[in-house]
Amino acid sequence: MFEKTLTDLIQGLRANKRNEAEYIQRSLSEIQREVQLSDMHQKSVAVDKINYLHMLGYDMNWANFNVVEVMASPRFGEKRSGYLAAMQSFHQDTDVLMLTTNLIRKDLASANIMEVSVALDGLAQVATHELAQDLFDDVLAVMGHVRPYIRKKALVCACRLVGRYAEGLSAFVPLLKDRLDDPDPTVVAAAVSVVCELARTDPRSYLSLAPKLYRLLTTSANNWMLIKIVKLFAWLTPIEPRLAKKLHAPLSHLVSTTTAMSLLYECINTAVAGNIIDVQLPAVDSVGREMDFASLCARKLEQFYESRDHNLRYVGLVTLAQLQARRPELVAAHYNTIMRCLDDPDMSIRMRAIEAISGMATRKTLVPTVKRLMSQLVLSNTVALQPNSRAELNVESETLDLPLLDAAGASLVSAQGTIVSPKIDVSDVADNPEYRLAAIDAIIDMCSRQSYANTSDFEWYVATLADLVYIAGVDVGLRLSERLLDVTVRVRQVRAFSIKMARRLLSDSCLVDRSCSDGTNSPVLSTSAYILGEYCMLQPSSAEDIGLLLPSGLSKLSDEQQAVFVQAAMKVYANWLKDVSGYWNPEIWELVRSVTSSTQHTLSSLFMGNACVALPLQVASRLRMFAEILKTVSLATSNLGDSAPPVCAELQYLFSAYELNPVSAAAQGKVPVPEDLDLDTYIGEPIPDTTHKVMPPPSPAPRPSRAKDPFILPSVDDIPMVALQLDSPVHAHKPRKTKKKSRRKPKPRSPSPPPVPVDIVDDEDMPEVSK
Repeated sequence: MFEKTLTDLIQGLRANKRNEAEYIQRSLSEIQREVQLSDMHQKSVAVDKINYLHMLGYDMNWANFNVVEVMASPRFGEKRSGYLAAMQSFHQDTDVLMLTTNLIRKDLASANIMEVSVALDGLAQVATHELAQDLFDDVLAVMGHVRPYIRKKALVCACRLVGRYAEGLSAFVPLLKDRLDDPDPTVVAAAVSVVCELARTDPRSYLSLAPKLYRLLTTSANNWMLIKIVKLFAWLTPIEPRLAKKLHAPLSHLVSTTTAMSLLYECINTAVAGNIIDVQLPAVDSVGREMDFASLCARKLEQFYESRDHNLRYVGLVTLAQLQARRPELVAAHYNTIMRCLDDPDMSIRMRAIEAISGMATRKTLVPTVKRLMSQLVLSNTVALQPNSRAELNVESETLDLPLLDAAGASLVSAQGTIVSPKIDVSDVADNPEYRLAAIDAIIDMCSRQSYANTSDFEWYVATLADLVYIAGVDVGLRLSERLLDVTVRVRQVRAFSIKMARRLLSDSCLVDRSCSDGTNSPVLSTSAYILGEYCMLQPSSAEDIGLLLPSGLSKLSDEQQAVFVQAAMKVYANWLKDVSGYWNPEIWELVRSVTSSTQHTLSSLFMGNACVALPLQVASRLRMFAEILKTVSLATSNLGDSAPPVCAELQYLFSAYELNPVSAAAQGKVPVPEDLDLDTYIGEPIPDTTHKVMPPPSPAPRPSRAKDPFILPSVDDIPMVALQLDSPVHAHKPRKTKKKSRRKPKPRSPSPPPVPVDIVDDEDMPEVSK
């Protein structure tokens, strides 16, 4: 009878493109009949076909038992088909795997090395915990096979079995150690690969293999095996620091002589990760000059990030960042090279370059580095609130005269001068939000690192933060506001300039109106309002500042931001009153009356226009206080006097009587407790503890009057008395019949459960209710 082969099935699928599903269904029906035949050859052909269809997405679990039958065939070609189908379709929950234990054990002990090979391959793929436990000793026995081909496969199979049966690791490690001395180099390479794979999770268990691995490191010429050995020592050296001195000579020799970039990278990475570069021993370069090992590694890294291969440039920048954390003075010499990597079209390389350049910042390189990053943010399609278009920028010029502009068209302080940019096309990499966040984080980190150790011009830093509000293109408002407030509070000399920047930001109507949109960095507005209100006495006061703090779009901001604006407006108003009260005259009196009246009207229109909307507590309390202050000033200035009312000069002391200096969060814990202070003694009368007192039961409700009830006697005296005739005979009543006792035995009752103890929870133990 003619049967279709696997080749016929594939040709039929190609010929039936339009009705492929129908053709596959007919083929599956034929395969179901073929696997039931007694001819093992036809059954193996059917298994090949169903295995092919399984790779196309069709289920073949119904043929699992037939696959096991083909695996047991005495012919190697048919056996291989069965093992291949098992490796493709069997999984940990396949029920017929328990039938394969003796089958695989028999194949492992076969004299035919091909059957042993296919059994090792299949067991490594389908092994469960039970199979690994039953066949682990058989695989260890095969590791001593006379053929290197089988010993390599046995090593890999045992490595897979250890992942399923961890108890076999103790028996596997000694044999693995012996395979490191195998006369065949391919078996040694396989053993090193297995050790490298197992040491990923627990390198300490393989520390005893360090002597043999060191011998292979100094004698082997196989670069791929050397890569794995060097990687192993990168994990072992932090566990055993004495290895660093031992590995200094072979690693420095490999770094100076090897031409393989992959091996060179692993050697430098191991030297940095294992602190081998800190060993005080000289290294010799390729021309015989002695130098520091760290300097040699830094020089060799130039071959990576100056290469045209993007992969080499990437790994070179990653390793350079690791080296910079330990030896920053060596990496500083490569500043210009890393700056060129900031213009690479590959975003991953740019990200690594930002990471490296951020750690290289000094007082000398901070300003050009920040300007280079900010120029990339400007030359993009995602600049927020930029008035000029990209077409107006002269991108072809060698030096771009590109001041950063705010919405009003005025140049900010940080952009005075020019921003140097290389002569390249504007890349779209800078439009990526991830890259823009990384660039802004790098700018903030470089400027504020170690309490502003690299920053010499704080006005430039404050103006840079103000520039980033416009050119960020991503939502970094919280980060910018935190940095702006931090530098203003820490550095007294920059507070006056911070007020100027705060006024510039608050006067930008476009920024205020779009405060609810994404990416507008609206948290900076509340920080600017706080700075303007807290340090308003450092600048000449103006009534216009009150209008900046009470804009028409204030209701669009969050509750916390509204509270900050109202509080700052109170402070600015009180400071302005104190200033103008010093030169009181009729014009000043009219101005005070006008500003007070307009401020009252503004507050009423902003917050009191809709009476149905309840104001938040933090806004309502400040608004009520501000309204009372305005009312008091309005009454005090109702009539023109020779001098300003005292309230005008004294209002400021409500907010500036004492200067509140910044205090660290951990400062309170550093204050020693005085010796004569007893914190356990009550200051006044102790508060009585009523936690466990039982409250008296409530008094019963008064019963209704029943005087009119005919069945109720009003008093005991109204009970009628009956005279008893003792001479009359007494009628005896018949005794009641008593029930007979039941002879049935009472059913045993289950004992009642013991009482459950109830704990009374004290008030201090009660959980707090979230409001």
